[in-house]
Amino acid sequence: MTQTSPGRAQAWYRGATKDQWRTFTGAYLGWMLDVMDLMLFAMVIKEVSTELDFDKGAAGAVASAALVATAVGGLAFGYIADRFGRTRSMILSIIGYSVGTLLCGFSTSLTMLVVFRILVGICLGGEWSAGAALVTETWPERHRGKVMAWVQSAFGTGYALA
Repeated sequence: MTQTSPGRAQAWYRGATKDQWRTFTGAYLGWMLDVMDLMLFAMVIKEVSTELDFDKGAAGAVASAALVATAVGGLAFGYIADRFGRTRSMILSIIGYSVGTLLCGFSTSLTMLVVFRILVGICLGGEWSAGAALVTETWPERHRGKVMAWVQSAFGTGYALA
């Protein structure tokens, strides 16, 4: 709660602007769908490995490559965001993530799948960093912790939806 006048407290989310809510919603939905993608992939990797004829070790390598790529993407898109803008960085990462996810469905080999999952990972990391920057720059300092906690809660929502 935020003090508005002596004795009166106002909830943190009251008085937020349309742009603040739009930024929050975009980051929340983006993170939720990212986690949902990661979890859905984990749920179907056994069937994918059977279809593409690779073992559990290779399946683990595919998942690990995507997760390592999120770190690379977070760093790379941080530079992109500083150079070209947070919104453009976010849009680029969402497009890349979407294209990468689509291409995973057309993979005919382990190599193709790894390449496409790395693309997905890079763009996931990019979206996480761009979304966090946009939210923290849009919301007032006194509410950033609360707002980012809500955005982080999208992990649980995406996991549950998967």
